[in-house]
Amino acid sequence: MTETVLALIPDYGLIVVFAVVMLACMAVPVPASVLTLTAGSFAAVGDLSLPMVLLTAFLAFAIGDQIAFLLASRFGRKLLARFADSPRMGPIIARSEDMLNRRGALAVFLSHTIFSPTCPYVTYLSGSGGLAWSRFTAVALPGAAVWTAGYVGLGYAFASQLEQVATLLSNFFGVVLASAVAIGALAVLRKRWATA
Repeated sequence: MTETVLALIPDYGLIVVFAVVMLACMAVPVPASVLTLTAGSFAAVGDLSLPMVLLTAFLAFAIGDQIAFLLASRFGRKLLARFADSPRMGPIIARSEDMLNRRGALAVFLSHTIFSPTCPYVTYLSGSGGLAWSRFTAVALPGAAVWTAGYVGLGYAFASQLEQVATLLSNFFGVVLASAVAIGALAVLRKRWATA
């Protein structure tokens, strides 16, 4: 799927960037990070405008994030319960909830930057009662700006080594996510051990 989406950039450019980033913020499994890196590299060679790529990715992130928050505030836990039983998504949702409970608004910022795979789930949890909209938005927008600048900037700076950067980032987030799941599992085991 990644190759198909990336192939659309030369023809549809910013429209594809906007759609994919917005959908990724709502937990649709699309390659937003790789696409944003690629859009940055297209800007480096002059095929896309760097300011427009930055603006488009940021607006898509902000709008998708707000839609996810609104959906969660309207439909609450029902939406998350649907994904929580999934063996693949369950640990991510549990980790996101734990992070939000322990860190509050800081969890929103971290999920929008360093722990970006948890972003949609922290947003849904925030909207379903974890945080007030104003507090969520005050932290989510700077996080979206950092994420956008980071990925577009990396794509722009390392346009000639884009595949290596994408692989490196993919491995990094895989390690971060695996570590988060392991820490969560250890916390649950420790809690059960203490009560046994």
